[in-house]
Amino acid sequence: MNKALSSICTVIGAILLASCQQKQYKAFFLTESSNPEGGAAFNMRYNGRMYNRMPIMSLKHFEKFKSFMADDGSYGVVLYTPKEYTLRLFTETQQNIGKHILPVIDGLAFEPMEIDQGITDGQLIIWGGLNGYDLRRISESLKPVDPEIEEKRYLKDNPRPKPELPEGAVPRKDEHGRIIPELYSSATRNTKEQ
Repeated sequence: MNKALSSICTVIGAILLASCQQKQYKAFFLTESSNPEGGAAFNMRYNGRMYNRMPIMSLKHFEKFKSFMADDGSYGVVLYTPKEYTLRLFTETQQNIGKHILPVIDGLAFEPMEIDQGITDGQLIIWGGLNGYDLRRISESLKPVDPEIEEKRYLKDNPRPKPELPEGAVPRKDEHGRIIPELYSSATRNTKEQ
């Protein structure tokens, strides 16, 4: 009887512990859509541009990161792919030359970057807008290149306010009447264009 009770307590404890853990931090990259008329099933909208709903890369495709100070006082980050994803990053960017790639971190869109050539070195860069909370959460999935520097930048709580949604914004719908999902900016200055 004690063994059965002990086993049940162990299972319940494991379930409770698992439910208390934070959700995995979501960070991914979308490319500008080749078929903007594809509708809500295939696209998301940000600042008047349509992006493919299926990310080309996410945190799971990278192995390490290194942050840097951006011009505006926020942090940027370099994400490094392992060798097995270097070709994938090159192929995805080579096929989308002239289009934009959109970083989405914790559900918020960051500054889109124009793809001018295929990325051959396996490094994808977010040029700014991140804070110490973002860096700490990224470190839960990726190894920092220089842990000592990164740990000084980490924040326990997210200081970024929720974006202000545009007043009177009417959701856009596709030809089938489905609402096209909108991404909102990490900076309130970009929400006016939506």
